[in-house]
Amino acid sequence: MLPAQKKFATFLFLLGLMHFAVADEVSPYSPSFFLKPYQIESDTNIDNIRTNYTINSPALKNSANSINNNYAQKFSMGLPYNFAVGISELYVQSVISNPLNINAATPGFKNPVISGAKLWSINSGVLLKVLGSVQPNLGVKAGVSTYNLGASAIFISSDGWESSIGVNETTNDAGYGGAPSILGTVSKQVGLYVINFNVGVTRFPSILMTTGYAASSYLYSGGVEISRQFSDRVWAGVNYNIGSNQYTYTQNFRQLPFNNRTLYNAVGASLKVLF
Repeated sequence: MLPAQKKFATFLFLLGLMHFAVADEVSPYSPSFFLKPYQIESDTNIDNIRTNYTINSPALKNSANSINNNYAQKFSMGLPYNFAVGISELYVQSVISNPLNINAATPGFKNPVISGAKLWSINSGVLLKVLGSVQPNLGVKAGVSTYNLGASAIFISSDGWESSIGVNETTNDAGYGGAPSILGTVSKQVGLYVINFNVGVTRFPSILMTTGYAASSYLYSGGVEISRQFSDRVWAGVNYNIGSNQYTYTQNFRQLPFNNRTLYNAVGASLKVLF
């Protein structure tokens, strides 16, 4: 073998070692990932969300579209004994607004979210994770304080497959009742890439108002996310998510029913950096 060929072969061998060394790292996009003590994660997300709101009744028919860009930043830190804490902020930019779309997000900064998590290792193939968060009403945006509590079981196989099933409850201090959710994820790691498939269903409670009654309803959602590792500290991903919610509002006056439907369509990109 010529000297140049030896150098090229050595380069390919070292490149292969670097590939496998990086690929062995657990990706922050994997369900089983959890921060080590005092490890810090920066999680940056940008999402383009299209919302279509349709109302159909004997008295009114309307369809309205809105487009928002969501910019979210979260910082998390691992603690001893498999605990972690985090804080996140969200800014909503209105691209196309429609006053008739009552379910479109309002623009501007939102109240920050403070979160915490705890992980238990049941055995080499099963993990249990509990998460909680609070979004206090600090006056950044008028509204109520929101609370969230959830738990998930994570299953790990030896061939790169992972899955998780979780339950989640969201409520607030306005007395509207809770919104329970069931969430599922199937994940596959292939070299430097992680592919996630997500599904979820959330039940919204019925609401009795002075002008009428909104029946309980369900939000069905699903999505796919593809991420890649770029170094031992940097990962990036792209995602696509959809959601659908339908409910009926019955007006007290003449008992008029209003059938409401909201469709969500989102394309996003994210960057995760470990320190």
